[in-house]
Amino acid sequence: MRIVLDANIFISAFFWGGNPRKVLERVIAGIDELFIDKEIMDEISDVIGRPKFYADGNEINYFINAIEEIANKIVSKRRIDNGSRDKTDNKYIECGITAHVDYVISGDIHLLEMKEYENIKIVTAKEYLETVK
Repeated sequence: MRIVLDANIFISAFFWGGNPRKVLERVIAGIDELFIDKEIMDEISDVIGRPKFYADGNEINYFINAIEEIANKIVSKRRIDNGSRDKTDNKYIECGITAHVDYVISGDIHLLEMKEYENIKIVTAKEYLETVK
């Protein structure tokens, strides 16, 4: 499958494991193709650097480098206005549209309540893993 992951999925995979880590393991194993753009990477860098995560510079660099190694970096070509109620989440859908992904995987209620956008399914990590069993 072709997928886009929300920053919260990356953060959860890195710090807590569980289903978000299982999704990333599918990417590492070559089962799924992960797509990311600069806006998503910027958000991940911002969030992981917040004091509540206690990540030092080396950990942040390791995490960002690991993502860049497993992800296909693209430039999102389309902007949308009618996506998420939280317009800052539209970057995930825009990346998905450009990369022709099957799923956007998120833990964000604003994205999840949409369920789908232009044939891109928007699901939690758990829902995704249940679908691809």
